[in-house]
Amino acid sequence: MNFQILIKQIQSVQSVLQSTTAHTINVALTVRNWLIGYYIVEFEQQGEDRAQYGERLLKNLAEKLQTKGMTEQRFREFRRLYQAFPQIAEEIVNVLPPDTIRLLQTVESNLPIRQTVSGEFNLSTRRTSGEFQVIKNKQDTINIPAKLLLKKLPYSHLDKIAQIENPMKRVFYVVECVKGCWSFRELERQINTLYYERSGLSKNKKALSAFINQQSVQLQPKDVINTPIALEFLGLSERALVTENDLEQAILDNLQHFLLKMGRGFCFEARQKRILIDNDYFCTKISYRIAGREYVE
Repeated sequence: MNFQILIKQIQSVQSVLQSTTAHTINVALTVRNWLIGYYIVEFEQQGEDRAQYGERLLKNLAEKLQTKGMTEQRFREFRRLYQAFPQIAEEIVNVLPPDTIRLLQTVESNLPIRQTVSGEFNLSTRRTSGEFQVIKNKQDTINIPAKLLLKKLPYSHLDKIAQIENPMKRVFYVVECVKGCWSFRELERQINTLYYERSGLSKNKKALSAFINQQSVQLQPKDVINTPIALEFLGLSERALVTENDLEQAILDNLQHFLLKMGRGFCFEARQKRILIDNDYFCTKISYRIAGREYVE
C-alpha cells in the first residue's frame, strides 16, 4: 500500500458507508410514514369509533400526539403515500428486522407486515429482464415493484410523485427518476415543465429521456437526509439544513440592508478580502468609512 492507495481506500469507505447510512435512514422513514398512512386509512374505513372524529380525525391525531413532525399536513401526506403505493406492503417484511416487526405487532391492529401480505393485494409479477418490470394488481393498474421504490427513491421523491393522480404518470416519473438518479429539485422541475406530456408528444422518446438525464442534477447521499421531515424523524433541529454558505449569504444580505440605512459615508467594499497584518490576518467582511478613510470589519 502507498499513500495514494490509502487516500482512495478512505474515500471509498466514506462514500460507501455514507450511502448505506442514508439508505437505511430513508427506508425507515418511508416505512414509518407508509405504516402511519395505512393505519389512518384502516381506521377511517373500519375504526369502531370513526364516526366520532369524521373529518377532524387528522387534526385530533396531531393535537393528541404532540410529536414533532406529526402534524395534520403530514398525516395527509402519509395517507396519500399509502394510497399511491399500496405495493410497499409486500416489501416491509423484508426491510424491517424481525425484532422490529415483533415490537410493532405488540400493538393491537391489523398489521400489513406478515409473510402472507402479498396475497392481500393479489399481486402477479411478470418475469422480465431489467429492474423496471411492472406489477399488475387486481384492479389491473400498473405499479412499480416495492423493492425498487424503497431501494432507489428517497421519501421526498415518493411524496412528490404521490401527489400525481394519474397512475401511469406516477409510474413514468418513478422510472425516469430512477434512471436519471434525479435530485428532488430536478424531479420537481421535470414535473413543472410537463416532461410526461412532452414525452408523449415526442417522436423519439428514448432520445428525449437520454438528453434530459444527461442535463439533470443528480441525487447525492446528503440530499436523502438533509430534508425537514428526515431531520424531524431523527430528532434533529431544522437548523441543520442551513449550510455555511447559506448563513454567510444571509449575514451579507442583512449587512447590506443595515449599511443602506446608515446613509452617506459608508460602503460595503468586499467579502473574503485578505488583509495582512504581521503576516497573519484575514477579514471576511469589509466596509469602508469614507470620511475617516478607514476600513471597518
